Amino acid sequence: MLAAGLLAVVLALAGLTYVLVNRDNGGHGTTGAGSPRASGGPPAPATHSGTDSDTGSPATARSSTSSPRPAQSVRVTLTGAHTAYSGTCPPPGAQAPTFTATFTVARLPAQVEYRWVLAHGSVSDPGWQTLSFAAGDGRTRQVRVSVTANPKDADRGAVDNAISVEVRAPVGATSDPVPFSVTCTTATETPSGGASASASGSPGSSP
Repeated sequence: MLAAGLLAVVLALAGLTYVLVNRDNGGHGTTGAGSPRASGGPPAPATHSGTDSDTGSPATARSSTSSPRPAQSVRVTLTGAHTAYSGTCPPPGAQAPTFTATFTVARLPAQVEYRWVLAHGSVSDPGWQTLSFAAGDGRTRQVRVSVTANPKDADRGAVDNAISVEVRAPVGATSDPVPFSVTCTTATETPSGGASASASGSPGSSP
């Protein structure tokens, strides 16, 4: 019985020693069924990687700021042909002073309101006219007019004048004036209206 008691004490000490020796070894590796043991420090920042729902590729940051549309502007230039006429009045259509206005807008669509302006006298239709630029059109359009003279100016010799284009919408603009002269040598007919010089026309035509 003494031997059996000593053996029991020895086995108990051996078991206690085994537990004490292997307690720390098990704590540094895994807990439970081999799962990593959580450390006592602060958790690492969570990372997230998404994919583009359309392409399946890694998603990238997308800016919500869109590019601003360019500000609207209108540029008008004016050129003239047959700007020095001498002969019977009113001048024949092929010889009359003719002017071409070129309008260029910054963006489409656009509605340009313009009128022709003489340095002296008034045009036959002094009202404002509208030139439309549709969304599918080009940003440049032209308007052409011809200038006539009253036959009573035959007694005055050469009539010097200048013509320009004024824009009031969508923004204000004015072309450089183009000078011209009309010398009536013989009156062939008496036109309606009393203006010494008049301009008339429509886009793309020269009446």
